[in-house]
Amino acid sequence: FVLLLVSCAVGFVLQHIFLSRLRSRHSQTWEALGRPTLFLNNSITNSLAVLRFLWRRDYRALGDEEFARFASFLRGYMVAYLVVFVLTITVFITSIGRHR
Repeated sequence: FVLLLVSCAVGFVLQHIFLSRLRSRHSQTWEALGRPTLFLNNSITNSLAVLRFLWRRDYRALGDEEFARFASFLRGYMVAYLVVFVLTITVFITSIGRHR
């Protein structure tokens, strides 16, 4: 669970950097996505729009190679975190079942 907690904290930092760079370098896209922030998103729609932007790799169309590399890294990190999360929950549930 410690790995999961640390990974979550790192994920928040990476997402903050991503949104900050999106806002400063590509303000029109940031506006089009609903002016997303890390914690105070206007709605779930904004959060989904940002996820859709990442999963579809729409960031590549911005013409900013450095930003695209970072966005790709964040995308990969999110996938890896999801895998670690699922594995942690699976191991936890399995260990509970063995102790009954």
